[in-house]
Amino acid sequence: MGIQPRRLRTSRRKQMGRPLNKRYFADATDGPTAAGNEIKVNFNSGGGVKEGFIVKQKATRKFVVSEIGAADTTHICKLAWGKLPTALAEGEMAISFKMDDGETYGVSKIAGRKATLAAPSGTGSNAYDGKSVPWNFTASLVDGAAQVEEAGDDDTAGVDDDDFTDDA
Repeated sequence: MGIQPRRLRTSRRKQMGRPLNKRYFADATDGPTAAGNEIKVNFNSGGGVKEGFIVKQKATRKFVVSEIGAADTTHICKLAWGKLPTALAEGEMAISFKMDDGETYGVSKIAGRKATLAAPSGTGSNAYDGKSVPWNFTASLVDGAAQVEEAGDDDTAGVDDDDFTDDA
């Protein structure tokens, strides 16, 4: 009979690249904490654009998010870029970054240590549009890293969080 050739796997699950560290997420029930650095997002769940935070990462550009101030409500949203947060469609979300040039950018891709920035509008210098840069939560205009919006340490929208001004 002989040796049979080994069958190749044809249905291999596609895996996510470098996911974000879970320390940047918050529990849907408790919300952001004073001890943590949770990423703030803007998203549209169908009832308009809301401020929120990431609960879980499902794929490279797909996240489970929760609204700040609304315990136990989660929504699955896709990362949108090149749009102002006010222009998000239902099921879309945006993460805002402030760069050394003082401009606010959206993000088209985010990983554990780097983010690819996208200008949300044609105004401003947009010098970092399309560039991959390191990111952190500290405000510095000379470190070469983008500052991400932090969700704050309470569960009340618009209070004790970073709120970058979008260049409309």
